[in-house]
Amino acid sequence: MWIVYLAVIFCGVALVAAYAAVVVPLAALAVSVAYAVAFTGAYLTGMGTVLVARPAGLPVPPRWPRRGADDEPAVLGYFYGPAVADADHAVRTAYDRCRRLWNFGGDLVSETFGMGQASVVTAPIGIGGALGLVVGSLLGMAGFALCALVHLTVVGVAFVVVRTTGAVLRAADSALLRIRHIRMVCPHCFDRVPYPAYGCPARGCTRRHRDIRPGRYGVVRRHCLCGAKLPTLLLFGTARMAAYCPHQGCSRSMEHRPGEAREIVLPLFGAAGAGKTRLLYGMAERLRSWSEKGLLNAELADGFTSGDLDLAGRFLRRGRATPKTAVQTPRSLIIRLGTGNDTRILQIFDAAGELFYWTERTQMLGYLDKARTFVLVIDPLSVSAFWEGLSAERQASLEGERSKAPSPDLAFLQTQQEMERMGVALGKCRLAVVFSRADLLEGPGAGDDVEAWARDELGLGNLIRSATHGFRKVRFFRTAAVLDTGGTVDPSVADLMRWLLAPSGVSLPGEGP
Repeated sequence: MWIVYLAVIFCGVALVAAYAAVVVPLAALAVSVAYAVAFTGAYLTGMGTVLVARPAGLPVPPRWPRRGADDEPAVLGYFYGPAVADADHAVRTAYDRCRRLWNFGGDLVSETFGMGQASVVTAPIGIGGALGLVVGSLLGMAGFALCALVHLTVVGVAFVVVRTTGAVLRAADSALLRIRHIRMVCPHCFDRVPYPAYGCPARGCTRRHRDIRPGRYGVVRRHCLCGAKLPTLLLFGTARMAAYCPHQGCSRSMEHRPGEAREIVLPLFGAAGAGKTRLLYGMAERLRSWSEKGLLNAELADGFTSGDLDLAGRFLRRGRATPKTAVQTPRSLIIRLGTGNDTRILQIFDAAGELFYWTERTQMLGYLDKARTFVLVIDPLSVSAFWEGLSAERQASLEGERSKAPSPDLAFLQTQQEMERMGVALGKCRLAVVFSRADLLEGPGAGDDVEAWARDELGLGNLIRSATHGFRKVRFFRTAAVLDTGGTVDPSVADLMRWLLAPSGVSLPGEGP
C-alpha cells in the first residue's frame, strides 16, 4: 500500500514541479514585459501630464522660478527657467508613478505566498512575478533613463539654441543701432537711453516694460502679464508702442518714436534776449514751408513740440515780440525730418539765457555733452561798444529791440567751460556763431566777412579767438528770423540750417526760399 502512496506523492510533486516549471517563467516573462513597458510608459505619461495635460490636482513644481519685486511685468520665457523646472517635475512625477507600480507589484507577490493551501498554485506565480518584477524593473528603468535622456537632451539643446538666439538678436540690435549711429537721448532728463521702456499696448493695461529686448522674457515676442503680446525689437515693431525713459527718477514719455532714426542734438545758447527762440521759430517755419511744398517731410514729433511750434509763424511777423523763455530746465523740441530715404530726429534745446551766467545753473544743461554742433546766438545791439558807436537817433529807433543782457562773452565762456567740465571734446565739435537782428542792421551775410565785421565793428575779438581756438570748425552767420511780405522766412535762416545739418546727412533744399 505504501508503494501506492509513494507513487501518488511522486506524481503530485511531479505535477507541481511541471506546473512551476511552466508558470514561473511565464509569470516572470509577463511581469518583466509589463514592468519594462510600464516604467518606460510612466515617464512618457508623466511628461505628458506635466507638459500637456496639467490637471488641477498636479502638484506645484518644486523648482519653479519665483518672481521678484523688480521683475518685468511679463511671462518668463519658457527656456529661461520653466523648461528646466518642467523637466525636473516630469522626472519626479514619472518616478512617483514607477514607485507606486513597484509597490503595487510587491504587494501582489506577497499575497501569493499567503493563500493557505492555494499557495501551492499561487506561489509559483509569485516566484515568477518576483523575478519578473526585478528584471522588468531593471529593463523599465533603462527605458525610463533613455526617455529622460532624450527629453533632457532636447530641453538642453533648445535651451542653448533659444538663449543663443536671444543673445545674438540682442547683440545684433545693439550693433545695428551703432552702425546707424543711433544714440537716443531723453528730452527730459538728457541722459543717454540704451533702449526705451515701453508701455503695454493692451487697452486698460498700465504695465510698463523696462527692457523689452530679447532675453529671459521672450526672444521674438513676450507676453505681458495681462496676456498681450509685445514685440522685442525695433525690427519687430516696438516703435509702434508708447515709449518712456527707462531711467529711474525720470520715466517720462518719449513720444517721438526713438530708435528708428539717428538723433541730432542741437543746443542753442547765448545771453537772454539774444534771439535764440526767434531763431528756433524761424527754423521750424522754414522746415514747415519746405514740407508743405513736398521738398521734405518735417513732422512735429510730440505733443510738447506741437504746442510750442504750431503757431511759430505768428511770432515772426515784423514788430511782433517773441515770448520770453522760462528760466527753468529746458525740454527739447523734437522734429522728425525725412529727406529721400533718410530720416533724422532733430532735438533742439532752447534754454533761457539766464541759465548761461552761473555755473550752478549751466550744470543743469546735461544735454550739452550729447551734441557735436552748437549754435551761439548774439544780439549785436547788446554789445556795449557797438551800441555806443551808434548815433543818438539810431539808438532811439532801436532801443525797443535791444536786449539788456550782459556781454555775450559771459554766456559763451561760461557755457564753454561747462562743456569742457562735462568732457565734451570741443576739438571735434562745430560751432555756428549767429548774429541776430540782420533785418535791422546792415552788414555782411555769412562766413569770413561776418567774422571780420564782428571783430572790427563789434569788438568781439576775444570771443572769436576763444571760439576758433576751442572748436574744430567755426562759421559765422547773420540771420533775420522774420517773415517777408509773402510769408517766407528770410533766406539767411535756410543757409544756417544747411550748414548745421549737412554733417548729419540731412540734405535740405538748395538755395533760395
